[in-house]
Amino acid sequence: MSMRAPRRSPRPPHRLLASLIPLTLAAGLAPAHANEATRLDTMVVTAGGYEQDIKDAPASITVVTRAELEQRQITNLADALRGIEGVDVDGLDARSNKTGNRSISLRGLPAEYTLILIDGRRQNVPGTVAPNAFVDSASVFFPPVAAIERIEVIRGPMSTLYGADALGGVVNIITRKPGNDWAGSVSVDATLQGDSAFGDKYGLEAYLSGPLKADMLSMQLYGRKFEREASDIRFPGQDTSSDRQRTMGQNPVRATVNTAGGKLILSPNSAHELYFGFDVTRQSLNNDRGQMGSIRPGDGYAPKLGFNREQLYLGHTGRLDIGLIETSITRNTTETTGRRIPNAAASAASGRRNTPRTLESETTVFDTKLVTGLGNHLLSVGAQYMDARLTDGIPQTTFKNTQWGIFAEDEWSLRDDLALTLGLRHDRHDVFGGQTTPRAYLTWKANDSWTLKGGVGRGYRAPFLEQLHDGIVGYGNQGQDPLFGNPNLQPEKSTNYELAALYDAGPLTAQMTVFHTDLKNKIERPTGAGANVTANVGEARIQGVEFSARWLLTQALTLSGNYTFIDSEVTTSNVFGINKGDPLFGVPRHSLNAKLDWQATPKLNAFLAAEHRSKRFRPANFHEPHQGGNAQPVDKSFLGDFEGFTVFNLGGAYALTPNVKLNAVVYNLLDKDFNKYKGPYDFCGNAACTTVGGQTYSNIYNNIYEPRRLWLSVSASF
Repeated sequence: MSMRAPRRSPRPPHRLLASLIPLTLAAGLAPAHANEATRLDTMVVTAGGYEQDIKDAPASITVVTRAELEQRQITNLADALRGIEGVDVDGLDARSNKTGNRSISLRGLPAEYTLILIDGRRQNVPGTVAPNAFVDSASVFFPPVAAIERIEVIRGPMSTLYGADALGGVVNIITRKPGNDWAGSVSVDATLQGDSAFGDKYGLEAYLSGPLKADMLSMQLYGRKFEREASDIRFPGQDTSSDRQRTMGQNPVRATVNTAGGKLILSPNSAHELYFGFDVTRQSLNNDRGQMGSIRPGDGYAPKLGFNREQLYLGHTGRLDIGLIETSITRNTTETTGRRIPNAAASAASGRRNTPRTLESETTVFDTKLVTGLGNHLLSVGAQYMDARLTDGIPQTTFKNTQWGIFAEDEWSLRDDLALTLGLRHDRHDVFGGQTTPRAYLTWKANDSWTLKGGVGRGYRAPFLEQLHDGIVGYGNQGQDPLFGNPNLQPEKSTNYELAALYDAGPLTAQMTVFHTDLKNKIERPTGAGANVTANVGEARIQGVEFSARWLLTQALTLSGNYTFIDSEVTTSNVFGINKGDPLFGVPRHSLNAKLDWQATPKLNAFLAAEHRSKRFRPANFHEPHQGGNAQPVDKSFLGDFEGFTVFNLGGAYALTPNVKLNAVVYNLLDKDFNKYKGPYDFCGNAACTTVGGQTYSNIYNNIYEPRRLWLSVSASF
């Protein structure tokens, strides 16, 4: 039996939007300067560590420009990458998006296999500073759209250049560089829900850059403020207005995110550039009814949760006769607030029951790299050193690790139309020792229209700091079940193959890539549904196809789209709940995105977009916002996999003046309802446990996606 939850009336608009629009329009009355750094749309830097044409790059890459980002709702980094081939941002189930944000999966691998960079600097935290499935909180740690030049997404491992965590791929956020004149922008946006059960969202961001001293010293500043109102989504069998039950990410709570950052750039001459920058983000979420974690004394949560990051970085770029030298040092401090010492830890933490639990990560990363030409070779050599520390109040210890790596990569031009890239990296970890990752990639320009390329490479991912601890590292099930580390863990390893064909001729461009990945030493992290020991649990294979195309139909009409097919299988497993033959991770087998753009007039453009996602795997321990958000042990044969869906979006932009632009998008145009359930059924899947678990329902979709909603944005540049 299927059940649909009741829908509510539309919400009234928020006062913040009305008050800020006049300020934004006023800012746009000043003349704009057109001499900011020129964007090279087809040039990328992430694949080889230096600037090169995207067609020549030894990797599968997608570039998202600032112009594209400005035309969509961006509340977290995952929003910026939605709709890219090989990328899934919809999560596994209710546990994936606890904070209401999203995480990024590349080529069918979980989010922890995706390495995030900002201007080539590592952002990932090598430990679980937000335990119990709050990993999506990190997706707001990025600059506002106004400060971004473009985002480069590499699908497939890049461990040779970037080391651990790049097993699934790399997302590199390239920020803007100040121009010769002062310039800036202000924008305000709002997302107004068509159903009052869902919370509206509001944002404000600003960017300013320019020279403090011509040709010598420049600066940039940026800031962002985001507010989300609480949702009040009703579930069958629950009254969330009175029941103090955990609804996890299915019912996003009231939240605020504040970000501020800046950079000073010193250029004493044309050969050298020194820079110093900072970035601070504060994220606060309401938990006053225990929506994300029980606030009963001893259960481990406070009425307010916080996820914060402070980053300082210093760097140098030298353009010398020998080549390009880049060096940087980055210090990240990330913390989670609002967690408490649970009852179950009382014996080990005598007298500290229900006291604040420290969760803080400090990471210092030093990078240096030289790119130089030697005849028909372009050589990149470099090194990285990382010192990582994670402090957790439950084990009352600071987990520490240092590791260093050296790498070399050579792009060898065998002919004018043929290049071979060979790379090798060796990392030394102070716990599990050394790890070597090679790769080889061949690129052939068959003619002016066709490029063929492909390669093979190794990837790896190191265990998190706390996972290597011999003892209790946390608690699941609302502070009841201990979670254990394992000092015998080995890094996850992969062998990866891909072959791609690119076509670029006149109005049509297209690319198709086939890939295959063999993964071993899979690390299974504790889920909280019972006592867990982290272990290397098995092996898996992943294979698939990625296709994208863009066709200029007329001077005014452009059709673009992409398709992703992913097939994964667990080939060996030695842990309960992960079965041989199951998919490795619950991403759709088929994903399709299509978009028709219409440049109606020089001032007006519009688009119609469609997204299709096929069914996705429902794991044996899937989580629901029922029974306190715990894993559901019901026989999955009753529920089946999560259902697929198709949604449409309609939007456009209008230039009021050369400096002021309006954007509007209606998301989920046909108002697809994702709050639909199957049931009731016995919580444990059989009549014998009815008195223990009771009757419950399960959503037929993996998440409760938002209904029809209107996103409005006003931006002004000066």
